[in-house]
Amino acid sequence: MKIATYRELQSKEELLPLFQHAFWWPFNPTVFDRTIRADSRLKDSPVGYAALIDKQVAGFVGVMDIQTRTLHEAEETVGGIWGVVTHPVHARKGIFKALMQRSHDYFREQGYRFSFLYTSKILIAHAFYRKLGYNDTVVYSSAYKTIEDMKNAARKPGKRSKIDWDKLSELYTRVTGNSTGFVIRDKQYRRMLVTRKKIQPAKCIVTDKGYALLRENEGNTYVRELMALTREEINELILHVEEKTAKTVIDEKVVDKDTLSTYQSRGYKIMREGYDVLMSKQLSDATFTETYGHRFHATSVDSF
Repeated sequence: MKIATYRELQSKEELLPLFQHAFWWPFNPTVFDRTIRADSRLKDSPVGYAALIDKQVAGFVGVMDIQTRTLHEAEETVGGIWGVVTHPVHARKGIFKALMQRSHDYFREQGYRFSFLYTSKILIAHAFYRKLGYNDTVVYSSAYKTIEDMKNAARKPGKRSKIDWDKLSELYTRVTGNSTGFVIRDKQYRRMLVTRKKIQPAKCIVTDKGYALLRENEGNTYVRELMALTREEINELILHVEEKTAKTVIDEKVVDKDTLSTYQSRGYKIMREGYDVLMSKQLSDATFTETYGHRFHATSVDSF
């Protein structure tokens, strides 16, 4: 088995069947190259490591470089793991472990003290990650609501306007001012959210006291990030989201208690410990708690 970086692959199209079956992602190298250039977390990294057997891709693990804020208000780069997949023909041959080890070696070479990844508790991979030293860092609550009067909801246009990115950034900074974690954002990060279609700007809502970043699919509205200065504004934002929704409102990563309790008061079905989880692995002597404390912040738009 040979391990090569994504950039070294001669035929990146070989990733298409792996990603399609594992993630329902019709991978296109040309489109993905634009994503790499747009995403600061990828553009200076190896992008990922591929295991080659007889010159064929047998497995892949993606890597990225992520800026975080620590307890001491310092910025620290950490590693991020994404796109973990092994060809079923080559299962149980140590490919997963070898690729993860190479990814961790890259992070250590860069001086990164932690590695992060997103997964789901219902996947068998969750147990494998734990065996490699990963721990649950953020276990997300989730909220769901079916809009009862679909015809009425479909007629309501809701609030629709161009995103005021400066206002949004100001609100985000005020809400996350005392938090650690994935809270470092700049203009390129905003562009990445649109380029990678994590949000749909025309669907999003920005007010003087809060905002909701949204993505719509077949009449279902996915809340990717909801931030507000007051609980009253949280309620108003959720109301506006419902007005824009024809079928179902889904927030799979609720990050604070006020938002969760507001969802509950509005009749949402709540999972206090949902399936989605952010995991972290210590790569040095520094512990997670002494570095980030208990206020680690990461929303759906931060997922990778």
